[in-house]
Amino acid sequence: MILNSKFKYNSHLCVGIDIIPDLIPDTIKKKKNFIQYFVELVIDSTSEFAGAFKFNLAFYEALGAEGYRILEKNIKFVPRGIEKIGDAKRGDIDSTSKFYAKSIFEHFGFDSVTLNPLMGYDSLLPFFNYKDKVNYILTLTSNRGAKDFQKLKLRNGKSLSTHILKKIKSWNAIHKNLGIVFGATQKKEFKYLNSSGKNLKILIPGIGAQGGDLNFVLNYLKKNKLESFLINSSRGILYSNLEKNISKSINENARKLKSSIDQIYID
Repeated sequence: MILNSKFKYNSHLCVGIDIIPDLIPDTIKKKKNFIQYFVELVIDSTSEFAGAFKFNLAFYEALGAEGYRILEKNIKFVPRGIEKIGDAKRGDIDSTSKFYAKSIFEHFGFDSVTLNPLMGYDSLLPFFNYKDKVNYILTLTSNRGAKDFQKLKLRNGKSLSTHILKKIKSWNAIHKNLGIVFGATQKKEFKYLNSSGKNLKILIPGIGAQGGDLNFVLNYLKKNKLESFLINSSRGILYSNLEKNISKSINENARKLKSSIDQIYID
């Protein structure tokens, strides 16, 4: 199931916290500290269904010092037992990564992080050394630009993304706290996610606004007995079909998606 015993075992739903001010309802914008208020409303409205919250750091960083203050408060607002993912996509030389890891795991207190593997093993090792944390490594992303590098064919005829996946599996045999980010839009490449990766945590973006096929993804995972995964939805939960009662609308968006996940994967 998802992660270890300190996290919920009853939900594969990850609620993505993407702060897009233009999409936040005007009634919310009238509130004092409206961004902090909105995120806390989202957390409060969806925590009964969420196995994780994924905080996209870019949206907070764009707000400067105030954004970091809001992020610190939002993280503390998450109920215990629900995973807090720092969507930072970090990756740098090891001396720099040590401080990125300290920021993510010690200062902010995230349970997990997203990482970019382009600079290799030593750039990620400072994150791996936090034994009780989870590291989701970009393997094949859901965006159109994934073809520019991640799908490039190597001399052995396989893509760069499959080489990354193989590396992650070998690293996880040592560290046992690794996962992957694998986009729901990459249907043809799902064949590489077989039972040999059952010890990896899988974070799956791309459902909803990006057009990923939930039925295909969940049926594939079910067929291959891959249980440790999170289906992320951001805009589809936070900003879709908002009625006058915004909290109720967001709650219903989360409920519907979790129900769909359960019906397809569990039933």
